[in-house]
Amino acid sequence: MHMPSDLDARIAELSTADVSDALDRLGLAGQCSAVHGIKSGWRVSGRAFTIRYGPVGVAGGTVGDFIDDVSPGDVVVIDNRGRTDVTVWGDLLTTTAHRNQVAGTVISGVCRDSARSLELDYPIFSCGVWMRTGKDRVCVQEIGGTVDVGGVSVDAGDHIVADNDGVVAIPASHAEAVVSVAEEIKAAEERIRQALAEGGSLREARTAVGYHTLQTAR
Repeated sequence: MHMPSDLDARIAELSTADVSDALDRLGLAGQCSAVHGIKSGWRVSGRAFTIRYGPVGVAGGTVGDFIDDVSPGDVVVIDNRGRTDVTVWGDLLTTTAHRNQVAGTVISGVCRDSARSLELDYPIFSCGVWMRTGKDRVCVQEIGGTVDVGGVSVDAGDHIVADNDGVVAIPASHAEAVVSVAEEIKAAEERIRQALAEGGSLREARTAVGYHTLQTAR
């Protein structure tokens, strides 16, 4: 279980755009492509609890026995190889995760029973929605290892941020640096917004804070 820290609290104040620009400046990959909220308006941050799926073997397989091991505040991060033909998340997992105060779920793949997620307001970010069960089609290959989500390697314990713009992963080993840069960028853009509110021009406001190089590698 990851105890919330000051760093976790700071990350909770950042948008995916803030984090993405910081990752760019630091030369880190973390923007997970093709994964979005199944409803707009959700905002999630937390540590990654990782699960990797693969094709089912002769003995068959299950799709959700891990859920009782996920700590409150964590984000379930599932790698189903981006498959959109079978689901690895549904009603019972959503109900359990919501009850256990899991922060949300990110899936490189699809989910089903989306009505339950909407009813409970439980955040799911996935490649889409599809009804076909993964039971006897896929099985858990590893829990707590490195997974791939939208072309990004995510380790257990990495920081996840998800909102209307998608999902980003912050490597735990670089979290302090990423957050510091993201906060700097966020503050600079807030100064631009303030200048605009006071009637200034966008060009002058951007020039004053060096806007065009905020995310440039240094």
